[in-house]
Amino acid sequence: MNSEKQKVKDHMTPEEKAARYLALAGGKENIRAVTNCMTRVRLSLRNGSSADPEALKNEEDVLGVIAEGNDLQIVVGPGKSSKIAAEMAKLAEPAETDPAAALKKEAESRGPVPFKLFMKRIAGIFVPLIPAFMGCGLLLALYQFCGIYAPQFQTSAPGILLGIVSSSVFSIMSVIVGYNAAKEFGGSPVIGAVLAYVLTSPAIDGIQMMGMTFAAGRGGLISVLAVAGIGAQLEKKVRSVMPDALDTFLSPLIVIFVMTFAGLIVLQPVCGIISEAVGSFVSWVITRVPVLAGLASLIFLPLVATGMHHGLIAVNTQLIADFGMTYLLPVTCMAGAGQVGAVLYILLKTRNKKLKKICANALPAGILGIGEPLMWGVTIPLGRPFIASCIGGGIGGSAIAVMKVAAKIPTLSGIQLSLVTNSPLRYLLGILISYAAGFAACMLLGFDDSQFQ
Repeated sequence: MNSEKQKVKDHMTPEEKAARYLALAGGKENIRAVTNCMTRVRLSLRNGSSADPEALKNEEDVLGVIAEGNDLQIVVGPGKSSKIAAEMAKLAEPAETDPAAALKKEAESRGPVPFKLFMKRIAGIFVPLIPAFMGCGLLLALYQFCGIYAPQFQTSAPGILLGIVSSSVFSIMSVIVGYNAAKEFGGSPVIGAVLAYVLTSPAIDGIQMMGMTFAAGRGGLISVLAVAGIGAQLEKKVRSVMPDALDTFLSPLIVIFVMTFAGLIVLQPVCGIISEAVGSFVSWVITRVPVLAGLASLIFLPLVATGMHHGLIAVNTQLIADFGMTYLLPVTCMAGAGQVGAVLYILLKTRNKKLKKICANALPAGILGIGEPLMWGVTIPLGRPFIASCIGGGIGGSAIAVMKVAAKIPTLSGIQLSLVTNSPLRYLLGILISYAAGFAACMLLGFDDSQFQ
């Protein structure tokens, strides 16, 4: 009987899974918004107490559940999250389809949590860019491979086109970030895009005003985030006092005019100092005390658990803008590799069939850099293996920093990141060191799998 029940669950369609999840989330009337990231279905609920997170955790294909107030996240793994979220949205017909609006209402219902809300907004700005980063990043690796082994290809029509496509997202990234930032902070997205373009336009290079010489891109994405975010707040203030008859014309004019000069005269110089300080600190650690860089990968998995890791995309992007590469991304990627090593030990040692199946199903995604199925399905529930994963990642992160491995794109992980680093072989060696360190740490700390029944 149990095997038949298991077989039915394994063959449920996304529509059937969506219906089950909706029921356990309090019913379709309890759903305010449905969104998803690469591995999670994210629900904004009207009443968080109506949901049953524990029952959701017991669903065979659910790897983990994160419940916080009216925010419910169901970890189902890559590929499944978008399909299930789409079906849940069809069934629930949520009143809110804008994630930013849902986030705002959720924050209001829980009270002020400024830092956490800010980090969620940063995630909302950069997470939509991840598919483009991945696609263009791998195409960039192919373009560079052709440059080494078939240089004549790069001058051909297909080669030129490949070069344009592979660099496209990086060429327009500031405009996209400005658009997303204005949207997340409650302003008009297109005004954020316009302000971002002004700050990064080569046409402003060398212009002198008020004793200052403007420079395109000074302060990088930090300047873009600042001008778009502050511009959104100014826009809301202006619109609140502007007569309706004049709002359509004067509000955008005032915001663009004021924020253009505020951005060029105030925000770019200040953000430029901040940007240079961040870049100098990371460079100092890598060149002088690379062993300390392992601390970044040691704490990275806890950051992933809270969703705060998305904020590092902005840092990596800025480092690439300043130095052409980021040393931070390969270091933090070792955290996921340490977790793979810990779970490999569990897979080999456990006799629990359910746990063994979860490990086997989630490991391929972990090797490819998607660690949340392993984290919520295995290491966090078991406890000590999560600590072992952090230790393994810290050791691997220090090793990768000592070897001075840098990435050419701001977000990607797993073995495929090796294609867009300054040394694929050293990166893969760092992966192996992290695997081994996570494996050894888990072997020393042990685990208790009795909870997996």
